[in-house]
Amino acid sequence: MLPDFTTPGQEEHMFCPECGKETPASAKFCTHCGAKLQATGTAQQPGLIPLNAAEPMTFGQSIKTCLSKYADFKGRAGRPEYWWFFLFCLLLGWAGGIIDHSGTLTGFINLALLLPSLAAATRRLHDTGRSGWWQLLSLTVIGLIPLFYWLACRGNEEGERFEGRGG
Repeated sequence: MLPDFTTPGQEEHMFCPECGKETPASAKFCTHCGAKLQATGTAQQPGLIPLNAAEPMTFGQSIKTCLSKYADFKGRAGRPEYWWFFLFCLLLGWAGGIIDHSGTLTGFINLALLLPSLAAATRRLHDTGRSGWWQLLSLTVIGLIPLFYWLACRGNEEGERFEGRGG
């Protein structure tokens, strides 16, 4: 069993058994999928799997989730979901460039993945407590620095205000 690296005074988080996303240990419902958390055999927190006992979202699960929510700008996305999908988009674009040197295939791939990428980034920003409109910072070169920082930050409770609505 891996050690838990939470600092004193920091709220503990665990993974939801339904969606596999991080959930506050004190929650009765998953903040991501809304599933009712029931007893899983742990006496401490019924319905939750300890943070170090569950597997986070995998590469394949991330692609499936992001493509199935291709135009869903509501809710939240955890770091693994967003960054695995980001890697998928990057690898697919590179593969398109290798196959077709004219750039036509890469252009079609980027166009096809534009909406899912914007939606995933919006949900990721929601998880950090920010509006998806902050993606407009990417139109400036210097704006990419805070945008990438926010996308890499751990989700927080402020993101709950985006549950069930876009923005």
